[in-house]
Amino acid sequence: MPATALVPARTVAWLRLLVVATAGGAAALFLAGRAQAGPLLVPVSILVGGAAGISFLLVLLAPAVRRRWQVALHLVFDVLWIGALLWLTGATASPAILLLFAVVLIGNQALPGVALFVLPAVAGLVLAVVSSLYLAGTHPLPVALVEADPRLVDANAILGQLALQVAALFLVDLLGQALARRLHEQRTFTEELIDQLGEGVLAVDGGGQAAYANGKLLLLLGVPRIELGRPAQDSLPGDALAPIRAWLGDDQIARVERMGLGGRHLVLRFDGLHDRRGRLIGRTMLVADETRLRVLEDNARRSERLASLGEMAAGIAHEIRNPLTSLRGCAQELADMHDRASGSDAANLAAILVDESDRMARIVGDFLALSRQRPPQVRPVLVPPLFAEIRTMAAGRRDAPAGLTVEITVDEPCPSVLADSDQLRQVLLNLVNNGIDACRGTPVPRLVLSAGRAPEDGPLARPAVRIRVSDTGCGIPPELQEQVFTPFFSTKAQGTGLGLSLVGRIVRDHQGTILLDSRPGVGTRVTIDLPAA
Repeated sequence: MPATALVPARTVAWLRLLVVATAGGAAALFLAGRAQAGPLLVPVSILVGGAAGISFLLVLLAPAVRRRWQVALHLVFDVLWIGALLWLTGATASPAILLLFAVVLIGNQALPGVALFVLPAVAGLVLAVVSSLYLAGTHPLPVALVEADPRLVDANAILGQLALQVAALFLVDLLGQALARRLHEQRTFTEELIDQLGEGVLAVDGGGQAAYANGKLLLLLGVPRIELGRPAQDSLPGDALAPIRAWLGDDQIARVERMGLGGRHLVLRFDGLHDRRGRLIGRTMLVADETRLRVLEDNARRSERLASLGEMAAGIAHEIRNPLTSLRGCAQELADMHDRASGSDAANLAAILVDESDRMARIVGDFLALSRQRPPQVRPVLVPPLFAEIRTMAAGRRDAPAGLTVEITVDEPCPSVLADSDQLRQVLLNLVNNGIDACRGTPVPRLVLSAGRAPEDGPLARPAVRIRVSDTGCGIPPELQEQVFTPFFSTKAQGTGLGLSLVGRIVRDHQGTILLDSRPGVGTRVTIDLPAA
């Protein structure tokens, strides 16, 4: 109870002041009309005044109370000083006996379901000790007062009242526990219901102190806890949360803001909190995660563009594939003829025609792959064997940079990926080939494939596998990084600009996410989150 004990501690502190005020009234009621009780006025005043001073001090120290046992000690303190007041004002016959019932009820609400019957047992024990002192003749009542009202020290009256009052304490505790349990269940139900809505909720009172925060809020904002009863801004540290601190302190109460935080796209709705009379008593902040919605919207827009592109690509590919095949055949035959005739210049020109024909064929192939991408046939795919296959293919490239190393890291346990194995292999091959090309000319060419379980608060909001492909290549300038997944855009001189576009489409078709992190001169890291099987 580290975060929520502050509220009952503060509540108990203020109720303690109410109990002290009531104690003063009960003492005045006992002393009123009893001229013989004059000598008791000074000790009663000192006791009530001291209890009031200590209670006021505990009100100031209430924010430092963070554990249930601290609240319980405060309640035991109340029982003890009330016991002293009972000893001064007639024990079981004192009007202050009602204060014990008040403390029991406060304990029920402050510590619901904790140590059933312990507080009434302590109160009953204190009352029994005070009654025993009266039965033994050890009491502060003046002789004149006892002679005027013999019932104050009558043994039968004391025992009878003691039995009734102790039984009543346990009965009040039982009923209070039942009421507290019911209120706690309703509060828990409400909190669970709010959490199930999928939005973070923060309520701030009129003084800017946090009054309520649900678990979803902590997850979305990435904070360990919200200190209830403390200024809300104090629980939102760091530069990333600075805009939220500013919005909470702004005079404009009703507003809608959007911000990116930890790879998420958040929508924050601020509004006023009013009582039944319409008076402003605080404000609320609702935080919604629209990352998934953004992904779906981007997928829909990309699908529309790619559908149009696919129709065009299919038409272009169909029209130029046949003449391209004839062109390559003629160029190859021309190269063979001139080679036999020792026409080296003509042979070189013919070889260029063949190479360019092959490059055009690759472009046509990429067009067709992009336009005829079939829906993924997903099934559980084991990551280690797939990585081993990719490493073998990468090592077989004859044009790989000298000294290239390919490392594989798979965390244990790593769940299987729910994916189309052929399409996932195509994604990894594209990324690995891009990484190999980027490593040309670097002093230490290195490629790393890693996989493991994605964090629970990842963008997919479900069990997922995180795959990373990193290289130590030339990197991509920041101004170009947002365009690398766009069709026809390429940073390579001989690139078609369709490889990464195809990678992005496959990942989106698998309901996954892809993130590019690149620094020129350092390297590139591509992070892919895919649903786990």
